[in-house]
Amino acid sequence: MTQLAPPVGGFNTRPPESLLAERASDFLRAGPASAAALIASICQLPGVPAPVAEHMAATLFAGRREFTRGLDGQWSLAGAAPLYAPPVAAPAPLVVREAVRTPSGDPLDSLSYTVVDVETTGSSPERGDRNTEIAAVRVERGEIRDVFQTLVNPERSIPPFITALTSISWEMVKDAPKFSEVCEELLARMEGTVFVAHNATFDWRFVAAEVARATGRRIEGRRLCTVRLARVILPQLRRKSLDWVANHYGVEIEGRHRAGGDALATAHCLLRMLRTAREEHECATWDHLDRLAGTRAARRRTRRPPAMPMPVNRDTTA
Repeated sequence: MTQLAPPVGGFNTRPPESLLAERASDFLRAGPASAAALIASICQLPGVPAPVAEHMAATLFAGRREFTRGLDGQWSLAGAAPLYAPPVAAPAPLVVREAVRTPSGDPLDSLSYTVVDVETTGSSPERGDRNTEIAAVRVERGEIRDVFQTLVNPERSIPPFITALTSISWEMVKDAPKFSEVCEELLARMEGTVFVAHNATFDWRFVAAEVARATGRRIEGRRLCTVRLARVILPQLRRKSLDWVANHYGVEIEGRHRAGGDALATAHCLLRMLRTAREEHECATWDHLDRLAGTRAARRRTRRPPAMPMPVNRDTTA
């Protein structure tokens, strides 16, 4: 199989402290910000309660010399101009980044994608839910190249309603490898690719939690949600669940609510949607696709997401 050079900005892992500090520095270069705004941005927690944000910000940054908290409660970079200082003309951050080659200019055909699906013991890794199965499907040059899937011992019980939904029982996973035992192989397969999933936030959160537990590192990189993409590519569909999207494209899901079947079906749907994005929406680069799937989908949001993960007992690919 021809190896593609991993593009800048592809999936990778980093030590958690340096990543959050770098995100905070990037965010605060635009000016001082409240703890709520800072934590919402760097930790991807929109609507986080102010007291929670204050505690998180103090824990993360109070001891770091590059950050300071003013008497007004605003966080800023140490040595930054105060709020009352007159504005100084300077290039916008995006303009500065445009001066060098950025991953946004990568042609879609040059990118590699890893379509991921996880089955879990529940909906919240923050509350101790774990993976029971994971699949990763590699997509390159318009073709499905490789499929990796494995059951995972979650090291905890599986609720009966989860077994009813996924058909995965404790008997099936008790002798399966723990996530820590498959983590390195999984990361090697995903390295440098675009992380793709149907309802990507859900799968990303679980992979991030498991990787952090197994290695102490954080995952980062480009990600693409096929639910969001479907909202633009397939506006005629009343629902954008995997069942509806797959049925529209005539893709059969072999083993619904199992990681391998769902990931493979999502990969086939991804290929169709990428083709439509190129032909009907003139998407030629990652930047174009990211805007198409991101900004338009954000405008469709009718309610603010909850500040903290909430338990759900529904299909997370809907």
